[in-house]
Amino acid sequence: LGGCWFTAPGESSKDAFMRRLKRSDPSYAIYEAYAAEHTERWEGAKALTMDQAIAEMPEIERKYALECAEYDNVLFGMSEELAGTAKLEQEQLAKLADGDSLQAQLDSGKLVAVEGGAQVSSAADVAKSLHEFESQRDKAVDSIMAIKISLDKKK
Repeated sequence: LGGCWFTAPGESSKDAFMRRLKRSDPSYAIYEAYAAEHTERWEGAKALTMDQAIAEMPEIERKYALECAEYDNVLFGMSEELAGTAKLEQEQLAKLADGDSLQAQLDSGKLVAVEGGAQVSSAADVAKSLHEFESQRDKAVDSIMAIKISLDKKK
């Protein structure tokens, strides 16, 4: 690659990513559709002044935080390696919450829950967060699978 570690000369980052992605990957069609949408959106891109870019930063950061949360949902819902472990740990936490031992675990420091950079000390808050995470993860997986099914039908 002549010293180029990510892209070959004249290759876009999108093309480099797609070249490395195995066609047998179950998510290949999803990435392919995303890459096509990415190309289409960049064709209509416009340059911003520094002042315009700085003014856009709060909205960009808000969207980035949402994107990171969605990525976590997809990662823990779709990755075979992580989904199994995540599901098992969620079940264990749910059992602790149902059996009223979660609060004791949090109080003793055997379990530590963190949200937004701060420690969560209430078992009810942890259980609520766990339920919300499961719900959001399931919605993200359902959405991804619906897209995958529609892409598979187009083939």
